[in-house]
Amino acid sequence: MRESSTMHFAPGTEQEILREAVVRFVERNCAPRDVRRWDRDGEFPETLHHEMVAAGFPAMMVPQAYGGSASSMQDCAIVYEEISRPSVDLGTRLALLAWGSMILSDFASEEIKQEFLPRVASGAVKLSFSLTEPGSGSDAASLQTRARADGDGWVLNGQKLFSSGADALNNHIIVAARTDPDAPRHKGISLFLVPNTSPGLTIRRLDTVGRKIVGLCEIFFDAVRIPRRYLIGEVNHGWHYITRHLERERITLAANYLGSARSALADAIAYACERRQFGRPIGDFQVIAHMLADMATEVEAARWMVAMAAWRYDMQLPCAKQASMAKLFVSEMLVRATTQGMQILAGHGYTTDHDMQRYWRDARNCTVGGGTSQIQRGLIARELGL
Repeated sequence: MRESSTMHFAPGTEQEILREAVVRFVERNCAPRDVRRWDRDGEFPETLHHEMVAAGFPAMMVPQAYGGSASSMQDCAIVYEEISRPSVDLGTRLALLAWGSMILSDFASEEIKQEFLPRVASGAVKLSFSLTEPGSGSDAASLQTRARADGDGWVLNGQKLFSSGADALNNHIIVAARTDPDAPRHKGISLFLVPNTSPGLTIRRLDTVGRKIVGLCEIFFDAVRIPRRYLIGEVNHGWHYITRHLERERITLAANYLGSARSALADAIAYACERRQFGRPIGDFQVIAHMLADMATEVEAARWMVAMAAWRYDMQLPCAKQASMAKLFVSEMLVRATTQGMQILAGHGYTTDHDMQRYWRDARNCTVGGGTSQIQRGLIARELGL
C-alpha cells in the first residue's frame, strides 16, 4: 500500500469505547492489593485468565475463521496499554497469546490451526515463545537446542532461558530449535509446538528482581518427544517465521510499557499532591514539579509513537523503523519515569506499601527483553541507510 500524506491514527469513537471497557475491567478484576499479592506470590491467577477470556481479550488475536475476532493492531494496543496499568505482566500474558496465535495462523498446518486456535480463543490453551538460550541472547540465531526427526515424531534436547510464562497451566511453548547443524545459522532453525507437560521437559521459574507475575523460566529438554505434526510450517524455515512478526512484538511491548509508565506518573502526581514538607505539598516545589512535567511530556510522546506505529502496521505501511523506535523510546522512558517516581516517593517508594517499587523493578527488564535498546538502535540506524 502506498503511504498517504494524511495520517489519521488518533483513536476513534469505537476505540474510546473499547478503552473505557478495559478500564472498567481493570477496576473490577485487578485491585491493587490483589496485584501486590500476585507479585509477592509469583502467580498469574487462573481466575483472572478466565475473566480475560470472558471479556474476549485472547480472541482478539485469533483469526475469525478459528473463533477469534481478528482485531486491529490499534485496538490490541489499547487493550495492552490499559491492561498493563496495574502490572506490565498482565499485558505480557495477552501478548504471548497474540504472538503465538499469529505464528500459528500464518505458518502452521491447517490441522494445527484447527486443533489449537479455537482453544486459544476460548481460553482452554495458552501459548508462549522460547528463543533465548544461555549462550544466545541478542545473537539469537546462534541457538544450540536441537530437534531431530525420529519415526513419527521429533525429539528435542537442549536448554532455554528467560522464557516468559512457560510454566503456565495448559501452556504450549513455541520453541525454536536447530534442525540442520550444518546449515548457515539462520537457515537451519525450525519452530515446534511443545506442551509444557511433555515427558522429559523440566521448567524452573527463575528468581528475578521483577516480572514475577507471569515469570521468567529456564527450560530443560531431555529427549522430549512431540508428534511430527507439531512442527510449525516447513523444516528449517523457523528464522523467517520469527522475523516476520518482530514488528508486531515491538509495538505490543511498547504499548505494555506505556500502560505501566502512565501508572507510575499518576502515582507520582498523587503523592506529590498529598505529601507535605515545609508546610506545603512537595508538588509546589519547582524541582518536583519539573520532574513530573518531564515525565508527563515523555508519556504523552510515547502514546503518539505507539499509536503511529500501530496505525502504520494496520495500514500495511512500512513500520520496522517506527516499531523499533517505539520499543526503544517507551522502554527507556519507562525506566526514567519509574526512577523519577522512586525519587519523588523517596523512602516511601522503597516500601512494598507503594506500587512504585514494583513498576521500577519490572521496568528493568524492558530495555532488554524483546530486543535490547542497543539492538533497536542498530535496527533504526539500518533503516536510516547507515
